[in-house]
Amino acid sequence: MYRLNLLALVLLLPWTAAIPACGQLPSASAPAVAATAPSDTQPTTAPNTEPATNDQAAVKVLQSLEQAGKKYPTLRADIDYRVEMLELGDSERRTGWVAYQRDLQADDEKIRIHFDTLQQGDGPNRREKLDYTFDGQWAAEAKHSIKQLTRYQVAPPGEKVRALEIGKGPFPPLPFGQKADEVLKFYRVSTLPAGQSDPKDADGLLLVARRERQKDLNFTRLEMWVERQRGLPLKITGYEKDKNVHTVLLTNLQAGEKLPSDIFELKKGFGWTEETRPYQE
Repeated sequence: MYRLNLLALVLLLPWTAAIPACGQLPSASAPAVAATAPSDTQPTTAPNTEPATNDQAAVKVLQSLEQAGKKYPTLRADIDYRVEMLELGDSERRTGWVAYQRDLQADDEKIRIHFDTLQQGDGPNRREKLDYTFDGQWAAEAKHSIKQLTRYQVAPPGEKVRALEIGKGPFPPLPFGQKADEVLKFYRVSTLPAGQSDPKDADGLLLVARRERQKDLNFTRLEMWVERQRGLPLKITGYEKDKNVHTVLLTNLQAGEKLPSDIFELKKGFGWTEETRPYQE
């Protein structure tokens, strides 16, 4: 099974620095949300062609994403996450939901990803619950199939890691609240025409890594679809350097609504084991 950085899983679309690999990629599952067929406009592998300059229409879409992050302190959505391993001719998919909360004044953010289903390749869909949370200091992973809860301290005591910081995660980032200027330091952007399988009433963005930044990024190409009305991300496809293609589809988006107070807490139940791993350099 394809291995992922634990923090990458925790962050859904994390743009964070690498943490020792601890988790496994969620796999395919019974589609609780619509299937994420690849965009009609995307190639099989990620080209290295860098646009000569930024498309100003695309920059405006990036700015709408930034403004949405300021306007909506919370986000909850159904998630359909698929990874196509092109060199192996295999794929994995999970479905579930994601919740995100940010306090700009306290510079605090939290995220939870809950997966319900799993499908590997053309195999059967099956229920497999898996949970991840992250609060900038601690990441937690709950494997319901084996009743195991593991907590990882991913930042030195007294410090925090930005949950959605752009640039380095092995998982395409959730571009929620990202500053447009920061994105443009890593990528050149242009608009992307819609394909039949792409979200409706949305603007398409193509982000191609700047040549001088490619060594710092795991994703050299990103395709995003942003809802016009609220500026929220609906679909993200990221092309990894090793040619794996990650696609995330977000549906039933609820933005700015109050979340349950315990939604970011993972608690072990009867018969569960728990392990805590303090921070290591």
